[in-house]
Amino acid sequence: MSTMHPTDINAALINLLRKRSPAYWRSTSIGLTPELRPIMALQDTRTLPFAENEHRPSILMVAGLRGDSSDTPRILVALERFTGTAAAQASGVALSAIVATNPDALAGGDWEELAANAVDLTNGYPPEGGYYFDESAPELRYLWRWICYQAPDLVVEIALADSESQGATWEANGAAAGGNVASAMNAVALRDDDSLVAALGRPHESMPGAIPGLRLTTHWTGLTDALRDLYALTGKDADVPASPGRLALEARRARTPLEIGRILAGRYGHALDPVNYTQGVGISGRLRLADLDDGGANPTEEIAELIAHIAAEPSAYLDDLGGAGLTGVVWAARLADYTGDEQYRRLFFHAADRFAARGPGEAPSPCDPDFRVEDMFMCGAMLGRAFRISGDAKYADLLARFLIEGGDVQDGGGLFKHARSAPLYWSRGNGFAALGYAEALTYLPQDHPAWSELLARHRRHLDALLRRQQPWGTFGELVDVPGAWGELTSTCMVGYSLARGLREGWLPDGDGDGYRAGVESCWRALSERIDDEGGVVDGCISTGVMPDMRAYLDRAALSGHDDRTGSMALWFACEMERLRRASE
Repeated sequence: MSTMHPTDINAALINLLRKRSPAYWRSTSIGLTPELRPIMALQDTRTLPFAENEHRPSILMVAGLRGDSSDTPRILVALERFTGTAAAQASGVALSAIVATNPDALAGGDWEELAANAVDLTNGYPPEGGYYFDESAPELRYLWRWICYQAPDLVVEIALADSESQGATWEANGAAAGGNVASAMNAVALRDDDSLVAALGRPHESMPGAIPGLRLTTHWTGLTDALRDLYALTGKDADVPASPGRLALEARRARTPLEIGRILAGRYGHALDPVNYTQGVGISGRLRLADLDDGGANPTEEIAELIAHIAAEPSAYLDDLGGAGLTGVVWAARLADYTGDEQYRRLFFHAADRFAARGPGEAPSPCDPDFRVEDMFMCGAMLGRAFRISGDAKYADLLARFLIEGGDVQDGGGLFKHARSAPLYWSRGNGFAALGYAEALTYLPQDHPAWSELLARHRRHLDALLRRQQPWGTFGELVDVPGAWGELTSTCMVGYSLARGLREGWLPDGDGDGYRAGVESCWRALSERIDDEGGVVDGCISTGVMPDMRAYLDRAALSGHDDRTGSMALWFACEMERLRRASE
């Protein structure tokens, strides 16, 4: 008898199946359990973003919700029996599958006396709040979010029955009832409860649109025949309508960067209380958008009124702030250009001049002596602009020295740790580093002694990030942990850095370099996760240096209004619009 853990066996089977059918599937991690086991999916490569010939309809099979250790091998066998047949080749069905949705519950049986986290994932949808930290069942949130933003045309839940007398029965959720597939399968109405398939069939604020779903209940001996009937109805170019979820995402993706910028500018950059970069970047974004949008209202008068009290008495608002607060006036010099009022330029330099050199090998004040990556963005944004405006080399040299001396925060593979004392690769931390380097390279002259070294480090970093970019375009909350939830703020920051580098020409634009593909993937992820009111999906809450991997993964993911994510999204939208125009 095997002594392998059930989850190891399942992972091996999934990998074996992927290798036997390379034309069909690639394996990817879509979430994490409380025990940090990855939830694996087999994705049909023809349904991935930017597939050469994107396939429709797309079918997603979901199985193993109850966590029975016998379910996964049986479902894998049924899949494998079909993939090599002539019927499969003829149908061309685009099938993705999550065959072990509940890997923690698979512990037990002959391998362990009791499963450590034997929760049942058949109910509890849609999960309300708590993304993604849930001590008992974070899998609910990972599954729900991933499925909703993959937006297949049909979800099929496999519920294996224990009784051999159980023939195949089909049930249809509200979005599938009356459709061609449900009718052909003689599906009855599914109970409108909190099960996964039932919930997917109802519109909800946490999803772009409903997704038709069926539940197949059968003994495992009848599974292959039941699936064959399904594949015959859902093959390539079958008469299966696009799901409302897919249509909603397609509509979001059809919006131009300028259109999304307008949406974001209508919601972000209208406050500066407290003075902080999270809102200051939004104000900056509104001013940037005004440069691009000839038909839009000029926001300068409104912004001038909004920040009048700060400009009139900068010491009262800025003198006690750290870098995050000082960067809240990153827009001030631009506002001076628009209005001709020099008080805004004085406000900017009042903040920029508070970044001051310490001793050799030390980060400038008010930066953290631990060389945190947040400060790379703050220094890049403020000191770079200060040099460009004044021409005073002290700003450029201070910025370059900080980035060079803090270079040990970047590991040999290219990723940035959060700080010297925090050797973890936080997603937004890597976004801060990418953005800080992009800002420095923008404003420092190319004949500066540090420019070439900064560019080499920046490219090494972007290359490392793109190797870890999730198939749907985001970067995981810990970028080196497969299955970590996709964080939107970092996706915007990295996307901005790629777009800026391509537009400025310091990143090559050839197909083999991958930067263009990377920025397009970032943009696709952003466009799908911004609704028509400027709400965002999954921006990490404010995060200091955390003690361990678990603490980072359990940081709350905010959705709806979030100044930090919305403001960075506005910067990205403006930069993508500039890149689009430069590429015409």
